[in-house]
Amino acid sequence: MSKSTINICIPVFNEEKNIKKLYKDLKIKISDLEKKYDMSFKIIFFDDGSSDNSRQILKELEDIELLYVEENKGLGNAIRELCMHSKEKGVNGMFKVDGDGQMDLDDLDRFLENDMHTDKDVIYGNRFHKSSNYKMPLHRRFGSKIFKIFLKLFSIDISDPTNGFIYLSKKYLANSKIIGNYNAAQQILLDAKLRDLKIDEVDINLKQRSEGKSFIGIKYPIIVFGNLIGLYIYKRTLQTLIIPGLIIFLTGFLIFIYNIALWILSIKDTIISDDILFLFIILGAQLSITGFIINIFKEK
Repeated sequence: MSKSTINICIPVFNEEKNIKKLYKDLKIKISDLEKKYDMSFKIIFFDDGSSDNSRQILKELEDIELLYVEENKGLGNAIRELCMHSKEKGVNGMFKVDGDGQMDLDDLDRFLENDMHTDKDVIYGNRFHKSSNYKMPLHRRFGSKIFKIFLKLFSIDISDPTNGFIYLSKKYLANSKIIGNYNAAQQILLDAKLRDLKIDEVDINLKQRSEGKSFIGIKYPIIVFGNLIGLYIYKRTLQTLIIPGLIIFLTGFLIFIYNIALWILSIKDTIISDDILFLFIILGAQLSITGFIINIFKEK
């Protein structure tokens, strides 16, 4: 029987000062993991159009796979490409690890202990456990709580929904969907829940970033919420577009029939006495047609 293989995937954007140390630490940790769990681990870097020397440094590293794009597209695109690559390679799962060196690689064991990764489809790291010394800026902590509350509407109970230390199973990778290029952390949770996959979390530790800075700013929640709504509509097209559209269209059509009846009975002087029926018919048709087009796109 062949060994299980898991990809350790690292998106990188302008991390030239962190790459070599992260790579060295990963090689040491992987050697330990392969002996401990009798598994195989592959390192995959994705350079997201770095403008510094990140790609040149990555090209000089041994025993890695390097994916890249020429222009910076965003973390969401990087994670989507890494998911697609891992799916095509047929691996048993993948870790997503940040390229800034903040994540404690010893925490990889927490995802693998007691075969947790074989029982769950999506596992998130949690920075907010009782013994954690991690201090998140107040505005970012507030944003994390907002996402946590929002995801609870879908019965997703995760302590740290903005965390980037993530494990994804082969089952998740088989049909994953990420809308947009900005970010993916919250979308992964919603996508998994809408597909009835198993979600869990483990406590992790975070080290202080020594170089570089986070990309998260004021536009983060606006874009992420928009992407979450887009993902929900994509995954639930029938419930969100087609059925409501048909109901609205039918309502407009019935109003039209009622108007004709009033005109025939000489109760009204004009055939169309309720202009709102045009709104119902046009809006209903647009929603339904959009839903059918999205479904055709999904099937292809």
